[in-house]
Amino acid sequence: MKDETVIKATDDAPVILIVDDEADITTTYAMLFGYYGFRVSTACDGKTALEIIDAVNPDIILSDYMMPLMNGAELCSALKADTRWKNTPFILSSAAFHLKDVNTPYDSLMQKPVVFDDLLKEVKRLLGKN
Repeated sequence: MKDETVIKATDDAPVILIVDDEADITTTYAMLFGYYGFRVSTACDGKTALEIIDAVNPDIILSDYMMPLMNGAELCSALKADTRWKNTPFILSSAAFHLKDVNTPYDSLMQKPVVFDDLLKEVKRLLGKN
């Protein structure tokens, strides 16, 4: 984060939905994306994400793959099959190496551990804010 100025989130700032069953990860990402001016919502699994998505109205979704109740691939497939969310960029992240073979319509796949600067660049790229 170097010597950059904190960017305050405005009402028109992009909303990122972070879905992960590890509270440390969602808390850290929420803090970091908030620092860069994003509005952030979190969910602890795919099922919860589906329950809150209409209220959250995310511009982009970042989801872990391995979670209880509904994993990230199942969440991604459900959202991409829904006309309301099919064009919302979806980043799937995982420590599992076999995911490149998973038939899931994600927009980007990132290997954990994710370097935040790389993640931020990918989020901006997918939102068209390079």
